[in-house]
Amino acid sequence: MRTRLAAASLLFATGLASARAQAPEAAPDARQYLEAALDQIEQGSRVYATDWQALRGKALAAIAAAGAKSPADTYPAIRDALANLGDPHGRLLEPDAAKQMASRRPAKSTGLLVVPRTAVVAQVLPGSPAEAAGLAPGDRIVAVDGVPGFADLKRFEQERLFRCGQRPDCSTAPLELAVRRGTAEPRAVQVPLATFDEHQAPTGRRLDGGIGYLELPGASGPEAANYDDAVHALLGQLDDGTLRGCIVDLRRNAGGKIEPMLAGIGPLAGTGKLGAYASAHNSSEWSYDAARGAAIFEGYELASVASPHRLRDDLPVAVLTGPVTAQAGEALVVVFAGRARTRRFGEGTRGVPVGTTTKSLADGALIVLTATVQADRTGARYDGVIAPDEPVAIDWTRFGAADDPVVVAASRWLLSLDQAK
Repeated sequence: MRTRLAAASLLFATGLASARAQAPEAAPDARQYLEAALDQIEQGSRVYATDWQALRGKALAAIAAAGAKSPADTYPAIRDALANLGDPHGRLLEPDAAKQMASRRPAKSTGLLVVPRTAVVAQVLPGSPAEAAGLAPGDRIVAVDGVPGFADLKRFEQERLFRCGQRPDCSTAPLELAVRRGTAEPRAVQVPLATFDEHQAPTGRRLDGGIGYLELPGASGPEAANYDDAVHALLGQLDDGTLRGCIVDLRRNAGGKIEPMLAGIGPLAGTGKLGAYASAHNSSEWSYDAARGAAIFEGYELASVASPHRLRDDLPVAVLTGPVTAQAGEALVVVFAGRARTRRFGEGTRGVPVGTTTKSLADGALIVLTATVQADRTGARYDGVIAPDEPVAIDWTRFGAADDPVVVAASRWLLSLDQAK
């Protein structure tokens, strides 16, 4: 009997040892790489929090089950960790994508502004190669270099591709496009790169019924320093004492320098607190000082105008948004949120009203994490697509025209307020 028990014990011990020997486990290098990545995520995440011990345990178990041997084998576990964290903008950029993000944008450009995901042309800059190639707002790009499906590229990859021809491998060349206009068959279009004046100044005009219309593009380049003065000058031209409301068109504002844009829209947004950059534990406020025509951040003057223009506080404002409206452009949308007699029209924004930080890994990969989100004057926070109050489909072929559906809807609302008095 003892002999049988001893034999059984030996067989059990042998089988257990064999099972342990066959159980997959991660190589030390892979485990060390993952642990370093998880350290970076925990240290860098300033908006979102989780049960860090549980998150680590799940990630380490995942690479053990997969038998990870190299840093690249841990990428799925890192992406799962970011998803479990709940950071909608957190992502892992593998070394090639990280290299593209870190590289300087080429000086030459196409002059194209393209709607994310749909690849519809929203704008063709005057004097650009895209204009010379015959492209126009409303055209849809269906293939690049003979490859369809590019619309699924990450935002920064797509922006670089269409703006300056920079591919994921950082190479640049003329864009070989297949372009559809309306229901016609796609045509082949080559768009080279060139250096030209890309500056887009704010513009404004009076519409029927005493309504002011301002289109505010992103502020970038050397001319950005004059952006706020230009907006105040336009408001002075529009405001003759009979102004019944104003439309602020941010549909082609893809971002840029926030300081001059805040100082510029101050008379419309109002005096005092306009919003804040918010994290899990802190909130850094920005405001507008009407007397100085200055945008203020944490008590410091960011930008100011030489001749401030003042508007009445109760002037109704319609804000126009769309899927190109992004980053600093979305910050302007948030500035108007919570303001009385204000309404948004158009389509949802791009969905990146956040500030991010990057963390480098040993193999050149990058982890992108949300560092701050936008908060409006009431304290409400925004970390994704900002929806319009009144959805109206954008027709880029009629952008800014008298029959632009979004402008028509905004004008109708502004006039109805005046009639309701």
